[in-house]
Amino acid sequence: MDTSPTVDDGSLMSNGNSNTLYSNSSYEQWIKKEIKVRECCVFIKKTDGQLEPICYCGNVRSAHVEGIQIVSNNENEKWEKAAHTTLTECNAVGKINFLDEDTTVQPEYLRIASDYGDSANILRMERLLREFWCLNPPGLLISVIGGNKSFSVSGDICQTFQHGLMNAVKSTNGWIITSGQDEGVTKIVGDIVGRSTMTSKIYTIGVARWGRTWNNEMLLKKNQRYHERLVDYSSSDPKDETFSLEPNHSHFFLVDDGTTDDSGVEIKFRLELEFLITKIYEKDGVRLPMITIMLEGGYQSVEMALNSLRTGQPLVIIKGSGRAADIICYACEVAVMREDYEEGRFVQKHIIPEDAKKDLQDMLEACFSARKNGTQKVKDSLKMLLEIASYKKSITIYKIDGSNPLDFAILSSLMKSIGENAAKMRQMRLAITWGHEKVAKELIFEKKDYRFKTEELNSLLFFSIIKGRVGFIKLLLDNGADLKNFLTAPQLTKLYNVMPKNSAASRLLMRYDRAISLRDVGELLQRIMEGTYHSILTHERYNQDMADDDRFDNPYDLMVIYASLIDAPDMARFFWESSRTPIASALIAYKVFLFLDKMEGKWARIDEEMTERLEAAAENFEKLACDMMTMCYHSYEKQDWVQILVVPLKEWGGLNLFDLATIIEAKNFIAHVAYQSYLTDIWMGQLKPTTNTFKMLCCLIPPFPALLNYNQLPMTKQDIARQLLRGGGQDISHRRKKLDGDVEFQPSTSTPDEDSKLNMRDLTMKEKLYFFYTSPIIKFFLNVSSYLVFLFLYAYGLLVNNEAMYIDKATTRLEWQDIYSLVFVLSTVPVEITQIRNTRTKNTWKKIQDHFSDTYNIMDTVAVCMFSVAFVFKACTTANEVASSVDVLNNFGFYHISRVLSILTFGFYSLRFIQMFEIHSYVGTKVFMLKKMSVDLFFFFFLLVVFLTSYGVSSQALLYPYREESASIAFFELIQRSYLNVFGEIDLESFGVHLTKGHCSVQATGHECNQDHVITTKVGMVNYYVAFVLLSVYLLFVNVMLINLLIAIFSNTYENVEQKSGIIYKMQRAQMILEFRERPPLPNPFSLLFFAIELAKYIYKKYIRKCDYEKDLQKYMMSMPNRHSSAAYRSSLMEAECRSQYIQNTRSNGFFTKSTSNPTPDNKTEGIHQNQYNDLLIKISRVEVQLANLLDRIPAAGKPANRERRSVSTWISHSPKAILAHLSPKSLQTLERSQAENVVESWKCAVPKHTLCLQSPYPGTKVDRMSLKKEQIDWSENVNDYDPPKHESTDIPKLDPSNPFGIKFNQIDDEGVNRNSYSGNYGFLGTYPRNPVGRTGLSGRGNLPRWGPNHVAGVVMLRWKKEPAASTHMVIGTKPVVEVLLIRTTGSENLIFPQGFVAKSQTAATTQEEAVLEQCFNITSLTPNLQSTAKKQVKAVLKTSHEVYKGYLDDQINTDNAWLEISVSMVTVDDCAFSINFKEGAGIQEVTWVLVNHPISRLQSNLQSILSKALSQQNAYNPYSTITDDS
Repeated sequence: MDTSPTVDDGSLMSNGNSNTLYSNSSYEQWIKKEIKVRECCVFIKKTDGQLEPICYCGNVRSAHVEGIQIVSNNENEKWEKAAHTTLTECNAVGKINFLDEDTTVQPEYLRIASDYGDSANILRMERLLREFWCLNPPGLLISVIGGNKSFSVSGDICQTFQHGLMNAVKSTNGWIITSGQDEGVTKIVGDIVGRSTMTSKIYTIGVARWGRTWNNEMLLKKNQRYHERLVDYSSSDPKDETFSLEPNHSHFFLVDDGTTDDSGVEIKFRLELEFLITKIYEKDGVRLPMITIMLEGGYQSVEMALNSLRTGQPLVIIKGSGRAADIICYACEVAVMREDYEEGRFVQKHIIPEDAKKDLQDMLEACFSARKNGTQKVKDSLKMLLEIASYKKSITIYKIDGSNPLDFAILSSLMKSIGENAAKMRQMRLAITWGHEKVAKELIFEKKDYRFKTEELNSLLFFSIIKGRVGFIKLLLDNGADLKNFLTAPQLTKLYNVMPKNSAASRLLMRYDRAISLRDVGELLQRIMEGTYHSILTHERYNQDMADDDRFDNPYDLMVIYASLIDAPDMARFFWESSRTPIASALIAYKVFLFLDKMEGKWARIDEEMTERLEAAAENFEKLACDMMTMCYHSYEKQDWVQILVVPLKEWGGLNLFDLATIIEAKNFIAHVAYQSYLTDIWMGQLKPTTNTFKMLCCLIPPFPALLNYNQLPMTKQDIARQLLRGGGQDISHRRKKLDGDVEFQPSTSTPDEDSKLNMRDLTMKEKLYFFYTSPIIKFFLNVSSYLVFLFLYAYGLLVNNEAMYIDKATTRLEWQDIYSLVFVLSTVPVEITQIRNTRTKNTWKKIQDHFSDTYNIMDTVAVCMFSVAFVFKACTTANEVASSVDVLNNFGFYHISRVLSILTFGFYSLRFIQMFEIHSYVGTKVFMLKKMSVDLFFFFFLLVVFLTSYGVSSQALLYPYREESASIAFFELIQRSYLNVFGEIDLESFGVHLTKGHCSVQATGHECNQDHVITTKVGMVNYYVAFVLLSVYLLFVNVMLINLLIAIFSNTYENVEQKSGIIYKMQRAQMILEFRERPPLPNPFSLLFFAIELAKYIYKKYIRKCDYEKDLQKYMMSMPNRHSSAAYRSSLMEAECRSQYIQNTRSNGFFTKSTSNPTPDNKTEGIHQNQYNDLLIKISRVEVQLANLLDRIPAAGKPANRERRSVSTWISHSPKAILAHLSPKSLQTLERSQAENVVESWKCAVPKHTLCLQSPYPGTKVDRMSLKKEQIDWSENVNDYDPPKHESTDIPKLDPSNPFGIKFNQIDDEGVNRNSYSGNYGFLGTYPRNPVGRTGLSGRGNLPRWGPNHVAGVVMLRWKKEPAASTHMVIGTKPVVEVLLIRTTGSENLIFPQGFVAKSQTAATTQEEAVLEQCFNITSLTPNLQSTAKKQVKAVLKTSHEVYKGYLDDQINTDNAWLEISVSMVTVDDCAFSINFKEGAGIQEVTWVLVNHPISRLQSNLQSILSKALSQQNAYNPYSTITDDS
């Protein structure tokens, strides 16, 4: 099967610059040596021209080359092309500069002899195209034919043609080949090419006739070098029988045969050139696709159309364009299929009936009879039309009716021409490249004549992803592709390495000169998430230890990240629709798009379109998360949607939605009512939300908090134990047994509300006090109170003069106010350190950066430093220094320094108190406005400084020209005066008085002032008036313009903040609540006591007890049950239901989704089925949620929580039509029932059942099982007399001790044995593990080696059965038949799959490989070379396998305490997959391929459902179709 692509994106070659890859001289030398032109070498006069005689070649005498032979007319020599023309050196090559056209295009041109088009010159042509012209390889060759001089087509048809042609070129990086003439259809092509906005160059090659080109003498090379030849060419006013060159082409071949007649040599050269191009750019033996498009046209167009069809190229004709195109359309429409006998066999072909031939002839005569040689052209055209009709299958008639675009018809024609089944991959790749999934759906998938293999589907899925074809991704996933099977670690790595090079993610990841690894991606994600979680992509498993079959549990989530990083919101939205964590993945996508937008701005890429696109994508995904949360909020009770917020998500490093939204600062999600409601719960703690604030303030002192109302607490196991031991009417032993779980649980008959009330309890006095003082709202009140006390005492110390105190008590310089302030300030330090430590970022430097990104934290740090310095200075001040500082004001010592710093520190702490107002809905937004306006004022200050400095310096120099004070004083005065002038402090009375009355220039020096030292009044008056003018201008600009500008800026800020005031308040509220949640319960300065106790605890545990904190924590986490498993499962179901409902509600709005085709009746029907299917999935999800709630109400001692929690929806087909065909409206209504019994029954339908393991006697023994009724199998049913016999075989080696006490179940134990169950956590009967499906009537291990789950791994190996006398597949009905590889063990008559027990520290894949080698090839008996070959072949085959079943295996050897669980993978092999014959291994009696054309009678019954599932997945004939997955 050919899986190679036939369409490239053109990224393998250069950028198309024709001067980049060759030197100046090499091109000239190569042209001289390899390219020739044909010239007439014998002048034979034909007629007398206007100026000089004309030769039979059509050229005048002066146009011939020098040294030609001149033959007179009387010699009677007949001019012949072959005899009288010769090949000469090329004299026309270079670039054309069109003088009469408004274009920047300078196309390459080359005059070339018509002899160079044949296949013998393919190497010359390849070198010209690749090396000298440097053309990017095309994905498609489009040959456009049609009318020229007599061209007449309506504007609508021209626009449709142009639009479809450009879509085809853009989709495939195609080349266009035309006649190169500036008329007719070629002019239309050139017009749309010239108006194209494509960033890459469109290669449009014109093949024109040199002899008919107008002004071709201007293109002749004279003395210039070839590469320096930029020819000026005038294309205006061409004469009859000549044409100008179209100026928007990129290249021209000017074909020359030495004449100027209309012999059509350029047509033959063009046909040969097209063939050469398809051969030059073939890939993997597959020629470049080519298609011919015909618009209108005349006789030559008919000839070119026929030549194209003869070479096997498809033809698209635009019906309604006129002349030859409409005539050919009519010929194809009237052509009928007939069977003729040719060359000894019957052949079916299309022919034109006789009555239609007369109509065709009339049409041809009307079209061509008026032309030169019209009669002969009609006759020849009719003959060509008869042949064209025989190629009807290769002709696509496109009618412009708006149903499909032209590029759709082009693609359909190409796909039909590619071939049958052997070229389906090429067809699909072509369709993906063009982006028309409708074509692929109609021509490939709906025909159902070919079934893609898994590796082919994966290849196409990869191609669709890198091309960004969301429609094809959906189409492939709907038709057999499996994203989980596709997305292996190497595949994901490859996707990141082929992403667009110009994307922001590519720039971020390509930091090193090496390929991108998943670790790089993981580190980038951690950088985007600011180091708050550890990505699984950084794990060694997906990097150094990466295996080809390493798959991910959450492929859709990873693809959402991939699509977001490559800036593909449509693709991200599609994968989001199947994401396991839809709200979380939407938030992550929001953060990724915001990060990319930020990086684009950081790199100073001025691309407004990209910025708008990234911002819109981020906004849409945030809205998606908010809408999903809204739907969950309105669809479920509070405890349910709170679980969605707080359940840890292992896919995102254990973060929950609440933390995730907080970290990425999703403002709209944080402002969501659900988030804010949960914040209120955090804010209030265990206090009732309705508790009055005044009551709380009145009860701040113990024991008054006990008088408030509190929420009840859920009962713990200890509470249940106390309740049971205090109960009456039961003996103590029975109550203890009930607590230990030995007594079967009796289901409650009360309602859920009653059960929830019974499982809650009131708080004790001690708990009330604890929860009161640890609630954030009380912490807030206490901190505000202590902060106000601190400010009061601090202000008291600053305002009250304590100088006498210092003088009288020199040894006691610090008072109690100072001590309290010191302790308070010091207590803020551990609080700040704790805040830094609690930051979720893992990098320490990033923690510090995040902490100081908050203005309040900066103010805290500055205030602490200033207070510390002031306190040290104050402590170092002696009494004498205080006295001297007071007496002598100029003696600025430590006392004054301390006092100034203390005053400034108080200002910082006073402003710091503003944060406390942010909790208020009204004042909080005004505080935010102040912060935003402060930023505006900061930047406004720079403008103001420019005016202050310019005016201040100028006025100072004018008003005080001879001032001799120090520069610092002068500068201070000029700044002071100019700044105060802004606020109206002008003082005109003293303004320049000394200038108008005279001023002594030496007065300040102490010298006597005389007349020589006085500035004259005249000079002073000039300075005065100039300074006054400057003042006037200054006030005009500053007081009017700048102040009003500042007011406008503030007004704009006010409006922007006011519009978002709700979101801003909720963001500030969230930050405040989360901050006080982490604060210690005691306010400053008493928090030092709390931190001292915590430090003592840490030292005691770390150094006195010497316990390993991390190891103890890990041990504790491993030993505790997974408390979140049930909640996580239930929350995922609720999210899935909300997403299904959301998609159904919004799909019609077209959010993110773009349709490339118009709806048809079939599409509408499919949409109805899809809606019904979505409704069904929603109802099933509701059933699952109800069941999850039901199971969680069962106490841990008796609830069957270990049964397999598989989604009901995973047991049904993925086809909506298949589901609806088997479900009646009555059954759909049944799913809506919410009664508990219906929920349980619905769940039981999805759980594996016991059948074989209830049979007696036990295999190999005479032990009979205890008989059980159907309803007694479930552990939830109470069977008082259940006392099954116990059996343990002595013949089979036991790998576990006889008593399982001490074995670590439900995990991988210390020896590497996997004790986990595929069905989830299982329960216990005392110390013995309990069968998760139910009772079996037998206890012990039986014939199994281990207690609990015994894991087996098997392989379903299939191959397609072929007919004996043909190479086609055997088919029953419409389904192909397969053979399955089965084995039979010694002493058994049943056939089974190759399988084996999974040993400790071994994976299922390794076990499957070893089972095939040992059981089917007897690997130990082979030679070393054959062993190596067998291992390689088996490994290569199993590499493409995928899991078909993984779960409980009903088997006769299962017991209550030991059971089989199997993991089965399926793989399809070819006949030549193994070069070594099968050979029975040890203990194997038979290895054989068994035809599955009917149920296999000898197949072990518990494997039939697995084989049935494998056959269904392969779309093969399934004789077990009546067996369901439940069996």
